[in-house]
Amino acid sequence: MLQRLRFLIIISILVGLFIPGFARLQELKSKLADAEDQIKKTKSDNALLEERIARMDNQAYLEIVARDKMGVVKKGETVIKIMREGEEMPSDGNTTAAR
Repeated sequence: MLQRLRFLIIISILVGLFIPGFARLQELKSKLADAEDQIKKTKSDNALLEERIARMDNQAYLEIVARDKMGVVKKGETVIKIMREGEEMPSDGNTTAAR
């Protein structure tokens, strides 16, 4: 009976020492998986940005970006913008709006 009690006490102590370490190990594994996922996402984002930078060397692409994103027009061109209901007319006099 005494041996059995000692055995149970020793097992209880070992389990008590093991559980916090195991919980910490699981927490660190979870953090590692999150960090690896973030690294994959960042690498993917970097690849897309590298591709975009490479396209910036293309003059035709730069013209498309300038026209679409920045509203750049060539000399002599007339811009016609179709306005949606409730949209206000631009303040510059270079555009003509059609409804």
